[in-house]
Amino acid sequence: MLSVIVFLMGCDSNSKKEDTLTLQEMRYIGFKVYDPVYIGIDKGLFEKHNLKVSLIDLAAAGPTGIQAVSGGSAEAALSSFMAIINARAAGLPILAVSDIQSSIEGKQGLEEFFVRNDSGINSIQDLKGKKIAINLIKSSFHYTVLMALEQAGIKETDVDFVLLPFDQQEFALENKRVDMIGLMQPYILHAKENSEYKVLFTALDVFGGKQFCVHLVNSIWAENNPKAVTAFVSGITDSIDWIEANQEEAKKIISKYTAVDVKYINDYYFQPDGMVNMEDAQYWLDYMKDRDDVQADWLKVEDFASNKYNVRIQQDE
Repeated sequence: MLSVIVFLMGCDSNSKKEDTLTLQEMRYIGFKVYDPVYIGIDKGLFEKHNLKVSLIDLAAAGPTGIQAVSGGSAEAALSSFMAIINARAAGLPILAVSDIQSSIEGKQGLEEFFVRNDSGINSIQDLKGKKIAINLIKSSFHYTVLMALEQAGIKETDVDFVLLPFDQQEFALENKRVDMIGLMQPYILHAKENSEYKVLFTALDVFGGKQFCVHLVNSIWAENNPKAVTAFVSGITDSIDWIEANQEEAKKIISKYTAVDVKYINDYYFQPDGMVNMEDAQYWLDYMKDRDDVQADWLKVEDFASNKYNVRIQQDE
């Protein structure tokens, strides 16, 4: 629900007239990844658009965040296109509105997959019969691995997937409980520091530059509170601008919210103006339909993704 807070402004020295400012409020489900929402909260960038964003959870993500948003216990969260597509096909009222995770040519692979140097794994073909750690089933890392396996002629049933949170995967690889792990910011640099590991492939190697994770809102709530959603997206785009101009200071803020040492956080980049890349959304929808993971023939990109709340994109069109 949308709540209202009234703040009394300082009295004018001449008129002594009190002005009031209505500050909208929304709840956000977070996750311990590099998220511009944390920058916006920390730097007060949402308040500039008359919005207060309350971070109500840092443990949930993906499907859990989707359930919270669609059920009304939060207004916004983050998730992969894949999880959003599955949820929207099931009739849940959610809509992607801005960028959080994209592989970008020449800048970031974002998803990087590590193996041990002594594992004997030197190519994707060597993964047959191995255990692969992923954070979620039918989400971005899972589908990246599936696509890599398909390209190498390996069946999905030829490997074993093990569900592990990002912050537990490196420990599992170190102790040989799994044979490959998949990490993103801000966990990649720590793994790269370990001389016993090597990167087998990245998201860029598999599908090139693509957006695969976005911020989402409850679509019914959004229709009834368009100003709040527009303020939310505007705060995110301002946060992205600030990050790209202040990468080192941004790392310190991300460290505070994720508890990852700042020295292991790399520079981070986004889609232009934090937009939802509709072509990439279509790419993932087509891929999932081709796999028969989505049987909702009626489902179109416009049903689960939109830039209509992004002021900058609307001004450019």
